[in-house]
Amino acid sequence: MKEIRCPRCNQLLLKANICVGEIKCTRCKEIIKINIKKDRVSNTTKNSE
Repeated sequence: MKEIRCPRCNQLLLKANICVGEIKCTRCKEIIKINIKKDRVSNTTKNSE
């Protein structure tokens, strides 16, 4: 299980094994793209509008 945290404020957002999508941080309102496939984690941020 991987922990996904906001790269801006380090808030714990999600714990998952496999996940593809976006999530909005409740603390700093940043939108984070999540792509977890077969033990690979790729977090990229996108400016919130």
